[in-house]
Parts: sequence; C-alpha cells; structure tokens
Amino acid sequence: MTAKIIVKCIIYNRVLNKFLLMQRCENDDIGANTWENAGGNIEDGETPEAAVFREISEETGITDTEIKNIAYVSILKGELPDLLIVYLCETEMENVTISLEHQGYIWADEEKCRELLPKAIISDFEKNHVFDILRKP
Repeated sequence: MTAKIIVKCIIYNRVLNKFLLMQRCENDDIGANTWENAGGNIEDGETPEAAVFREISEETGITDTEIKNIAYVSILKGELPDLLIVYLCETEMENVTISLEHQGYIWADEEKCRELLPKAIISDFEKNHVFDILRKP
C-alpha cells in the first residue's frame, strides 16, 4: 500500500485576524466549487516545510509566510489512505494571486469559515482548536 503525504496550509493574516480560504475551480475533478486551504502533494525529495512554502507561493502568490506549527495531522480515507499534515502559517500580506486551480479567495473570520468550509474541515478545526487563534485579544 502506498500513501501520499499532503500538506495543507491554514494561512492566518495577523493584520486582518482572518484565515485565507481558496475556492476550487468549477471544473475541478475533486471538490469543484468547494472552499479549502492552500496545499498539495509533497514532491519527490521535498521536505513537508518546503512543500508548504512552495504550495503557498504557487497557489496564492504570498511570499512572506512564516510556519508557526503543525495544527494537526489526519488520515484522508479513499482508495488509498493519504496522510494530511496541516500547518498553521502566518503572514501580513493581504494581496492574493490565485492559481489556475482556484477561482476565488476570501479572507474569512470564524463565522465565514463555518459557512464556507466543508463540515469535515470545520470538525478538524474544532477538535484541534484552530479557531482559537482568531479569538486571541
């Protein structure tokens, strides 16, 4: 059995006190029109942290990202299980240049995240206290 390792990046903007959400393209084979965090597969010879910086740059154009910590690790169940490593990253950049994989983006507060993100992601955010960063004074 072979599993992929996937990094996801919860991008927190310190100035806005919001998370960046990306909307997948309407013609995407997996998750068309759904909202998600930036991220993707780790390439051969790449560390997970290098993949985080690459994926954020490729998908958002944000280049001043700081990795704060691993928010959580999860197993995605499918034909083959995938290991998902979710990093909490911070930036002060507000301008986003989306990739061809996405059709939109939004800087979202907790209420907007709960409205747009799939229930499974919200559940992971709750279980791992991800929203706590938005509640800090």
